[in-house]
Amino acid sequence: MAILLTALRAMSFALAAGGALAQVGSPVVGGAAAVLPEPLPPVTAARPAAPNTMMPTVSTEERRRLMRQSPAWSSLSLRERINLMTYKVEAQPDLSWEDVISSMRHRANRLNLKFVGAHLINKEIEAITGRPTPRVAIYHFCDALVARDLLDYSLEAATLLPCRIAVVEDARQRIWLAMFDGDIGWLDGPGGPGGLPEGLHEAISGLRRSLEEIIHAGASGTL
Repeated sequence: MAILLTALRAMSFALAAGGALAQVGSPVVGGAAAVLPEPLPPVTAARPAAPNTMMPTVSTEERRRLMRQSPAWSSLSLRERINLMTYKVEAQPDLSWEDVISSMRHRANRLNLKFVGAHLINKEIEAITGRPTPRVAIYHFCDALVARDLLDYSLEAATLLPCRIAVVEDARQRIWLAMFDGDIGWLDGPGGPGGLPEGLHEAISGLRRSLEEIIHAGASGTL
């Protein structure tokens, strides 16, 4: 629980800054300024954890209570919250869907990031309904060694693996590439207890940079 409180406290600071940068407005509820929540209790030093083990389960109610500690977070709509946690780039308009996917896979290969599969969601929807639908597919990439080190630190991180990049077609038939913004810089608060070991922090940061590079290669059509 101590580690969770630390992570959520760091997230609150980042969300407050992110909300200001996104110009979503000051925290106002029902026309009046939001009431600041009670401060979080002091966080004690994290206990050493055995590798590859699960932490105690956090209830839905406790998770909701902790997330509401941030006035900036509570002032956002659900769509704005999802957007805040997403890294996305629009592809150049002259690129075809096939151009984007080909560039992604070529760049992943150059970066030694293994392509482990794709879920072509629109094809599944069309097979079920018999009607066309905007294209959406999820492409999965993996660095097995980094994944193993991360799982030894937090087995719950299996929910984020393998690394996923979504390619979607919007209402204007423009193509977007997007991923969950798992930036350790804002997930891991500075100076808090239970932070990532330095080597693992560098490895995960490097993996994220590789995923960004794949996204930008796909969006620009470069190989």
